[in-house]
This record gives sequence, C-alpha cells and structure tokens, in this order.
Amino acid sequence: MSPPPPTREREPLSLNALLLAPSLLLAAGACVAVAARHFALAAAATGTLVLVPLVFRLWTRTWYRGLVLRGLGLFIAGMHLPMLVGGALAYGRIGCEPADCGQTLLLGIVLAPVAGAVCSVVYWLVGRPPV
Repeated sequence: MSPPPPTREREPLSLNALLLAPSLLLAAGACVAVAARHFALAAAATGTLVLVPLVFRLWTRTWYRGLVLRGLGLFIAGMHLPMLVGGALAYGRIGCEPADCGQTLLLGIVLAPVAGAVCSVVYWLVGRPPV
C-alpha cells in the first residue's frame, strides 16, 4: 500500500487581498459617477478609495511604544510648515496690500491642520521602531 497523499494546507488570506474587492467597487463607482457628471459622488468615492487602504493599514499595523507620541509631535511640527511658508511668501512680496498679504497668511493657517495630519499619518505608516 502506498502512503496517503500529503494534505495541502491552505495559505492564509492576505490582508491586502481583502482590500481588492472594495477598492475595485469604489473605483468603478467613481468612474460611473464621473460618466454621469455627478462630481460630488465621484469626489466622495475617490476620497474613500484613498482613505480605505490608509485606515486599514493604520488599523492592522503593529504599534510600538512611543509611536503615537512621536506622531503627535510630528503633527505639531508639520502644522507649522504651511504657516511658515505663508509668512515667508507674504513677507517676500514687497509693497503688497494688507488684504492680499492677509489672504496668503490665512491660507497657511487654514492648511496647517491638514499638513499636520498628513505628517502624522505618513510617520505612522512608515515609521520604524527606534533601535
């Protein structure tokens, strides 16, 4: 008698493969919305298409001690970048009207939380534990 054939173990499903179906559905929804000229729905589908893998990666990431605190520090540091750039651009314009210079500074202030959040999320996605 011959020995029984070896049993094949199923490979675990990749977490990235789980994102494929929702991503394809969102991309198809965005394409249909653009074709139907419904730009608000297209923007929502595209934004969700960007956020789903990002949130999934943050959710399934291995977190280590100090990662959140460093990310919050980068939020504060990154938040100041658009304000500094806006101030430098406003200062560099010689003889600009106060209303025009104020708009440049205001744009830097409005973009500050967005830049801080982007810095934190990028660090949380690619940050490695200190050695």
